[in-house]
Amino acid sequence: MEFHFSERMLTLKPSVIREILKSVTPDMIAFAAGNPSTETFPIDEMGEIANSLFADKSRIAGILQYGVSEGYQPLRELCFSRMRGKYQTGGDQDELIITSGGQQAIDLLTKAMVDPGDTVIVEGPSFIGSLNTFRTYQANLVAVPMQSDGMDLDALEHCLKTEKNVKFIYIISTFQNPSGYTTSLEKRRAILALAQKYDVLILEDNPYFELRYEGEYVPNIKSLDTEGRVVFAGSYSKILSAGIRLGYAIGHRDLIAKLVIGKQATDVHTNLFFQVVAAEYMSRYDLDAHIEKARGIYREKRDLMLRCLEQKLPQDVTFSRPQGGLFVWMELPEGSDGKALAALTVEQKVSIVPGNCFMVDDEKVNRGVRLNYSMPSKEQIERGTDILAECVRQYLGK
Repeated sequence: MEFHFSERMLTLKPSVIREILKSVTPDMIAFAAGNPSTETFPIDEMGEIANSLFADKSRIAGILQYGVSEGYQPLRELCFSRMRGKYQTGGDQDELIITSGGQQAIDLLTKAMVDPGDTVIVEGPSFIGSLNTFRTYQANLVAVPMQSDGMDLDALEHCLKTEKNVKFIYIISTFQNPSGYTTSLEKRRAILALAQKYDVLILEDNPYFELRYEGEYVPNIKSLDTEGRVVFAGSYSKILSAGIRLGYAIGHRDLIAKLVIGKQATDVHTNLFFQVVAAEYMSRYDLDAHIEKARGIYREKRDLMLRCLEQKLPQDVTFSRPQGGLFVWMELPEGSDGKALAALTVEQKVSIVPGNCFMVDDEKVNRGVRLNYSMPSKEQIERGTDILAECVRQYLGK
């Protein structure tokens, strides 16, 4: 039969990254993924917790029941107290909701705030998953160019002045996906001041901020917020396990109340079993020590990738040098097409993500590509950068 899809679905495209990963074979080196390394998963600890839960028949019966939409209360309390105590993120007027991954926090806020045609201001480039979420709700997406220390403030203010019905500024403030850039403290304060001046919200997406390998911690924008203007979206995907799909949002209680209603109409509640496992992990084990172990693993991989790129790429090919996170942003010379390079590398069994995927106008040629170093092994990083450099020289005719 013929299906008559909604306008929002007709304009929505599949995630390029998900499509790339579908084609990944065992012999392919995946620089395209955003996956955490399986080395960082606390498998033994989670296994011990799961076994102990199932051994307690009276308790596991309740865990296998429905839960509340706000989230498992012990996990909410552990998460909120940690964010407030360690990072001064969240105040007396704020609440926290547990979500099915950080992506759902973004979806729920967009559902609550954005009508078709409303404007969402994003960084250019930005995370493809969030861009597709905003497109689903038929937002008018306006990109502000990224600089190495964050958004171009003049361009941001111009957008706030001229665009109609701006609902929020979406910012990945620390080790941005895909660029790896971190917004400076000065710019964080300036962006918050502009949001106050033009009376818009900020959605601070910050799933990577604890994966810092060098440099000083930069306070979350939410920690600077005194009036409930910032919603903070966090995730356990990069520090515990991606597959358990646990995230959270911290925001003004009135906003979170709407997110709870939206969640009730979406998936009722986040997987209760994994919420309990995460809460038990945080109670029984040292989460900070676990994160420090992950930092050590990723630091070595990042350092190796940066050394390889420095040694192997032509001088006119540039790349970011992130202080943390999972990604390096590489740029070919002006006029080049990252998509064409990606087609060459995939033929040689190396997957990368072309930069146009992270842009509001994803049809426009873009010279960037995103590289991931968390998932490949060190040997794959060595071999993959050899192939990448060879393909770059082939593409540039060198």
